[in-house]
Parts: sequence; structure tokens; C-alpha cells
Amino acid sequence: MWFDENYHRAVGVRDSSVVVVGSGGRLGSLLAGQLSKRHRVIALDRSDLDLADEDSIRRVLGAIDYGWLFLTAALTDVDYCETHPREAYVINAEAAGIVAEVSAEKNAHVTYLSTDMVFDGSNAVPYRETDPPLPICVYGHTKHDGERRVLAASEGNLVTRVSWLFGPSRPGFPEWIVRQAALCECPALPEDKFARPTYTIDLVEWLESLVFGNADAPASGVVHLCNAGTCSWQEWGEACVDLARMNGMANLADKIRGITLAEVEAFVASRPLNSAMYTGKFSKLTGIRPRPWSEALRHFVIQSGQFMV
Repeated sequence: MWFDENYHRAVGVRDSSVVVVGSGGRLGSLLAGQLSKRHRVIALDRSDLDLADEDSIRRVLGAIDYGWLFLTAALTDVDYCETHPREAYVINAEAAGIVAEVSAEKNAHVTYLSTDMVFDGSNAVPYRETDPPLPICVYGHTKHDGERRVLAASEGNLVTRVSWLFGPSRPGFPEWIVRQAALCECPALPEDKFARPTYTIDLVEWLESLVFGNADAPASGVVHLCNAGTCSWQEWGEACVDLARMNGMANLADKIRGITLAEVEAFVASRPLNSAMYTGKFSKLTGIRPRPWSEALRHFVIQSGQFMV
């Protein structure tokens, strides 16, 4: 990727530093590392900046000169959010608005990581950015409000919705379901819940392209980002277990039993049945066509050494 110092001075950006809020998370750590190859990165984790404390946000960000900020931190435990709505609202919505407000005062661009959970799941086809968000759980409501606040602070800001994140740095769904397949004779996953997995390695490249890949200005508005191809939770789990088996892991369950989402008693919050998202807008903006999730999953297994014996 390129960096044009003259362009950023012309539009009034005070400094070329990039801030990553949430650098201790799966996506944030990867993003900070990748961006540091080409930019001056200020990585902030929970110990540096407390999103639940407005004074912390204003004090920390107010003391930094930066031109871009990626807000990857959030309260993402869907069921915890359902039982702790105020905490979820403060972190996912109010804090996002404050971050965007401080950034607007610096004429800095903000990218806010949002979620497919802003939709109710009633669509028969993948959701487009023009489809109205209709969240059905506290997490979805708070993230949608965060989106609105970030875009209200500056029309030049960017909201990117992602789904079913997986990748290196910390265990996620692939590691969890393979562990279940090793422990259970016949683990179960919903066969009626559909979405599109998002590989964090690919996501970081897409984000960099959207924000730094256009000589005119960073992308703005709402953009959907995920790998190609829709799958059920059951199909995604089966693909993970199949790859583990192909790499020599023995004593795994022969199959994953399909159940309905309504049968998952552990869930407190409602989840959309179909939250698959269409990525045509992203491809039009960047010329990039996301690879299929199954190919991305194979890449993850090979590159990370997951499920190797």
C-alpha cells in the first residue's frame, strides 16, 4: 500500500499516525501488526484506554495526533450483552460516538467494526448495505446505534459489518468445534442458521484497501466485509472437523448433528437465522473479490498449523 503525505496535509489531517483501539483482540492485534509495516501505528488495548470511561477516551485520544482510527474493540459476547444491556450500550454505542467525536475534532477518519447482527435474519437472500437494520437482540441494537453515532460525527467515516470472525492470535469457532468433536460422540450445531465466515487475515487486507487504497479519500458509509459463500453453522463446523481429520487428528466425531437454532438452550439472546451479507459494494470500491470461506479456512489451517499432528 502507498502513503501520500502531501494529500493528507492538503485535506487537513494533522498527523499520519494510525490508531488501533482494541489492539489486544483477535482482529485488532493482527490489524495493528499489518498496518505497522507501512504506517506509524499507535496500538491501544484495554489497559491503555477504557471504553467504559468517557474521561479515559477523551484524555487518551485527546493527547494523540492521528489521521486515522480503527475501532475494533467492543463488547461482543452476545448473551452477556443481553443480560448487561447498560454496559453493552456504553461500550458499543456511547463510546463509539465519543471516539468519533474526538476524532472529528482532529479531522481524522474513523473505521468502526460492526456486525451482521444488526439484521433480523428474515431475508431470503444476502443483505445489502441498503437493507434496513432491524436488530433483534441487545448486542445488535447497541452496535447499530454505534454505527449511527460514528456516521453522525462525520459523513467521511466508515462502518464495516463483519460476521463469524476466525483467524490467528486467539482461539475461535474452528478450534472450539474441533475440540467438541474430540470430546463428544456426536456434537450438534444449528442447521437453520446461515451467514458468511470472515477470515481476519483477509479482513485486514480489505480494511487497508478501503482506507488507504484510494488516492482521493478513504471509503465512507457502510460496507459489508466477509468471505464468499453462505453456509449453515452445521456446515461450517463440519468443514472444520473435516480439515482436522485430513491433517491426521484421530478420534473425532463422525458427524455433526443438525439441530434448530431454537433448540440451543444455552443461548439467552435471539440470533438472526440468515445474516449472510452481500459484498458487491466492497468489490466495486476496491476491485477485490473475496475468496470463498472454505478456501480461507484451508489457508488458516495450513498457515497456522491448526489441527496438525
